[in-house]
Amino acid sequence: MVGITGPPGAGKSTLVDAMALALRQQGKTVAILAVDPSSRITGGAILGDRIRMQQHHGDPGIFIRSMATRGSLGGLSRATADLARLMDCAGRDYVLIETVGVGQDEVEIAGLAQVTLVVLVPGMGDDVQAIKAGIMEIADIFVINKADQPGADRVERELQAMLSLGNGHVPAILRAIATEGAGISELLDAVNKSGESRNVARFSPVSIDHLGIAVPALDGAIPFYQALGLTVEHRETVATERVHVAMLPAGDSRIELLEPSAPDSPIAKFLEKRGPGLHHVALRVPDLNAALERLKASGAC
Repeated sequence: MVGITGPPGAGKSTLVDAMALALRQQGKTVAILAVDPSSRITGGAILGDRIRMQQHHGDPGIFIRSMATRGSLGGLSRATADLARLMDCAGRDYVLIETVGVGQDEVEIAGLAQVTLVVLVPGMGDDVQAIKAGIMEIADIFVINKADQPGADRVERELQAMLSLGNGHVPAILRAIATEGAGISELLDAVNKSGESRNVARFSPVSIDHLGIAVPALDGAIPFYQALGLTVEHRETVATERVHVAMLPAGDSRIELLEPSAPDSPIAKFLEKRGPGLHHVALRVPDLNAALERLKASGAC
């Protein structure tokens, strides 16, 4: 999923159109979800992308859906996320999501898209200031569209200056002339590379080893899980933790039921404070030491 946002007049729709055309030439299937603002007076929306993208009419490899915000903030409509996931599950190779525009609250796209493009153009006055607070943080790639116009160098310099103040990931800055298709191939290459690195970060080989559930008594809790089709694999008492344990396999994971064996045990104190329920989640990682180092580096522990 690729999110495209930027100030009005940046050429987002033209860029999306050019990206879709290039992807179809590569044999990829595409879904385009374009969000347009609703009128505060009438509640209606123009939904102009259906008009602007007529060249794709009749192409079964491209699905185009214009959506009205209907008062929703964040740059997306309420149904955008559901439809985007539906298109992804339906097997579309790329889902291109064009937001309403740029604003301080219009950052929801970053939580939905795997790669977020922020589109800018030269000659719009205070160019980079068109990006409100918060937008700088969501960009994976900055695209200077209409790069043949005067001022493109200035926009790039301002972006580089602003990005140099950050400490984390530095987004790529690319140029394009969407009306001519210039720079689109390079942009798609950058999107693919960014998506691959994001997937590695999001979906690193981590799985749930077991869920620890605190219960007042094992004998009282086990029948509930047996009714769900689970069986007790083994029971034991861990003297050092003052806890009785019952382990029940559940698919690729396990349920660990924890009963306090002493009134002053950690599980007893947990039950007294919070009551029965989830006590901990144990994850499997390929390299425990490396995982701990990453957590320490991030300040999590």
